[in-house]
Amino acid sequence: MTELQKINRNYQAIRETVCVNPGNRFTEFIDARGQIVRVSSVVRDFDLSFEDAPEPNAGTIVIERDKRIYAVGSLAKSLKGKAAFDKGKLSMMKDLVFPALEPNPGTNIIRIENLLIAVPDTRNSEALNAVKALEGTHEYKRNGKALIATISKATAIEEATAAYRYGIKNGLYQWTDAINGVIDFGGGTSSGRLYAPDGTPIRDASITLPGTNALGHSIQARLLKATGQSVDIASILDGIESKTYATGRNGVSFKAQFDSCVTEWLDDIRTTARGQWSGFFSDLGEVLLVGGSAPLATAIEQSTNRRFKIAPNPQDITIKGMAL
Repeated sequence: MTELQKINRNYQAIRETVCVNPGNRFTEFIDARGQIVRVSSVVRDFDLSFEDAPEPNAGTIVIERDKRIYAVGSLAKSLKGKAAFDKGKLSMMKDLVFPALEPNPGTNIIRIENLLIAVPDTRNSEALNAVKALEGTHEYKRNGKALIATISKATAIEEATAAYRYGIKNGLYQWTDAINGVIDFGGGTSSGRLYAPDGTPIRDASITLPGTNALGHSIQARLLKATGQSVDIASILDGIESKTYATGRNGVSFKAQFDSCVTEWLDDIRTTARGQWSGFFSDLGEVLLVGGSAPLATAIEQSTNRRFKIAPNPQDITIKGMAL
């Protein structure tokens, strides 16, 4: 290999930024081709002494590292692996991020100048430590291909702030000279943030709100009382996402419980936001509702005459904002 070929190979290995949003329900990242990839935030380890090796597919990525082989995504979910909404996405961050460490086409090495990781709160030391732990050089296999990744820097990006930046950049706020905000509907928790006209977060207005897990537990409790059956939270959240409002193909319908529980859940979010943001209402422009569960918040949108409004394609706002 000539010196020029070596230089070219090293240049091809560089990705300036890689954006990853490891959520409680789904992990999203932007791949080497610039496309958004979304996989279920579920991890399943395999013991090859008695199990078949997992095969990657459109919704599953297989990783081998540190003497482990595990699948992230649909296969892991089907085989009842560890779910981030149950085990905690911070504790599973490294497992969820490795599927995103993909080299440019035609290479088997990757140098990431800045790995951007979405977290609920950049002031959380546990989140910052989990992000920083990704820095360094790693040898692993991704979908059977041996790779070496060097992460020069790993940076925590606040989920709501990334969504706010996308909203400002793409004209989703009518009044950019006003205080504007974001409510990010997450799985474990939801978060609310307000921003000054210059984009500075107003930290006194940071609020933590109940996520979809709380909605799922409320439905679970009512189903238990009505049917005597204890239903898995994951199957309830899947039923909400698919709009079947049933636990699996042949499961229990929870449509009646959903209607009342979602009303209470949204009332709780609305009451908390109103109470803690009351001092800012006179200067408040609009609040974007983002995240995978934002479409459930139509009642909030209607009751505020769309001053609190569901963003277009709310699931992807954060990952798109990180890439700006």
